[in-house]
Parts: sequence; structure tokens; C-alpha cells
Amino acid sequence: MIGTGIYPAAGGRGFYVRWRDHGRTQQKYFPPDTPPDVMKRFRAQQLGQAAPAADEQPGSLTRALVRFLRLRRGKACYKADKAHLRPWARAFGRRSPWAITAHDIADQVAGWEVDGYSAREIHHRVKLLKQFYRWLNPNTERTPCHGVELPKKGKTRAVAPSPMLVQDVALALHKQEICGRLRDGKTRARFLVLATCGIRPAQVRRAQPIDIDIARGEWQVRPAKGDHGTTIYFRENAEMRAAVQLFITAQAWGEYDQRSFTKTLQRNGWPKGRDVRPYTMRHGVGQAMSERGVDLGDIQEHYGHASSVTTRQSYVPGQAARLQAAVQQIDGRFTTEMFAPTPPPRHRKRRAMLEHQEKPA
Repeated sequence: MIGTGIYPAAGGRGFYVRWRDHGRTQQKYFPPDTPPDVMKRFRAQQLGQAAPAADEQPGSLTRALVRFLRLRRGKACYKADKAHLRPWARAFGRRSPWAITAHDIADQVAGWEVDGYSAREIHHRVKLLKQFYRWLNPNTERTPCHGVELPKKGKTRAVAPSPMLVQDVALALHKQEICGRLRDGKTRARFLVLATCGIRPAQVRRAQPIDIDIARGEWQVRPAKGDHGTTIYFRENAEMRAAVQLFITAQAWGEYDQRSFTKTLQRNGWPKGRDVRPYTMRHGVGQAMSERGVDLGDIQEHYGHASSVTTRQSYVPGQAARLQAAVQQIDGRFTTEMFAPTPPPRHRKRRAMLEHQEKPA
């Protein structure tokens, strides 16, 4: 670190300037030859642009939320943030934000849980409300959301999508591009990178042109979710190479709204529901590697996991070849007559009639 908020990029590829804005960490990349004074001046400007907290003043929660969202307009997560904050406006819109207590929030969370909202959705809503209160009063770390008991997120095994589903959605997106219903090929490029490379959506959003070396066929994937990053070697994989090339051609760099991205995929054939999310394409890459005999340690390095336990539990729950061999070992315990198909009803009636005629009087 050469200065407050200025950090070197991996491999000496430049620097990152980071600052806090509206409760979120923002960053910007600078080339390695950038003078430190330029980066320090840029960070000072960004901190000056950060909106100051609103003093405790009269006004409804709805008006304060509108001001909060106006400052976030233009961000990739703006639509999702608006959707998560809208239920709070409906519940406490006319009340002052300073009059809302933890008990009120707990009652609202319990009501949503009874109404059937998922734990994931409720967690997102409370998280956005915390960010709102920290913007409203950054001098305190405690908000009305603290101490509220949230429903536990269920841990379900991700269902990896079939290659046929991925292919159908990609072809449908391509048709939408040809007929002009999609403005460009960025959505399809991001979709194919997720499907072939198996990296996280957050890592796709953080990708920069300097990270990809087409000549050597390497992608230096940036860290996410506490891992140490990884390197994708796509030179010997025609599908990965084509997806990365399309990503570069479509100029699909930068942030994008994951909510809008998912809705676009669902309009083009992706199934709705939380069991088969687009994120599960990351699981499909690991399972495909496992089925083709790739070592678990190599799969861990491809994902960038710090521990092989994460790879085993969440992404490669069982080696497919070993499971098939285990199932084969218990074959032959029963006779084949047990599994004979049931004859059609017409044949059953005829057999019953014949058996009745053969009975002695």
C-alpha cells in the first residue's frame, strides 16, 4: 500500500484506489505508471463527492428512501436495491425513520416469513435497510436492524443445469440479438463465460482488459468471497476460448444488474425458481470436471477455493465414477420377475376370463 486507500494489484499490474461511498466500498484501477499524487487526488475527490449523512430531521421514511435511492441511481444494483426497499416503504412509509424500532422490524420480518417469503429475500431486505440507516447516520454502528432475528437460510444442494439447457438459452439470446430485441451481445457473452469457465458473477463484473492474455490463453480472475483468486487457462479449450473472445468483442466489462440479467435469461428459456439459478452453472463446471476424472485438488485450484472442503461439499459432492462403481456393486440382489411390466387392462380382463373358464364347476 503506497497510501491510504491505494493498493497494488496482483502481479504488479497496477494499483487500486478504494473509498467508501454510501456504505459501500468502491474501487478504480490505475495503470502501474500512474503517479501516486494522481491517485491520491482522485481518492480525495471521490471522498468529497460522497454524500454526507442527513441530520435527524422531520420527514417520512419514504422521502428519506427516495433521497437514498437517488444517490445510488446509475449503479448496477439500483433496480435490485429499489425492489428490496419498496416493502419497507409500504410498511412504514408515513412514519419517521427515527421512530422505527427493532421491535417493528422484527414484527415485519415475522410477517414476511409467514407469508412465504424466502430467507434469502428477507436477508436482502434487512441488509439494504441497514445500509440506509448507516447513510442516514454514519456516526453510529448500531441501527434498528441490530438484534433482529432473521430466518436461517436453508442449505440445499445446487442443481447444475444440463448442457442442453445452456445451449438452448444461448441460441435464444443469439436470436434476440439478431432481431434487435437485445441491444448487444453482452448478456450472451457473460452467460457463456459463466457456463464455460465456472467463475463467479462477481468476478465477471470485476474483470478488466488487463486481466486477459489472449496470446497465452490465460485469465487472471480477481478474488471474491474471501478466496485468493485463480487463473483460467482457456487456450486448449475451444469453448472457453470462444466465450472469452465473445466477451472481449462484446465489450462486456464492468458492473451489471444480476436481477435484470436473470430475468433476461428466464425470458429466453431459463427455468424460474431458486433451485436452478444461473449461479449453478459454476457448479456444473466442477461436476463436469469430476465426471471426466479431474483430480479434486485441480478442481479446487480452478475454482480458487482456499480449502478443498468447500469444493467437496458444495461443488463436487461426490466423484461420479466412484458413485457409479458403488451402485454397480449392489446390482443383482433381486430376480428380474419382480420388475416385469404390468400388462394392459384388456389383457388382464382376458386372462381373468380364461382363468374363470378353466375353474371346475
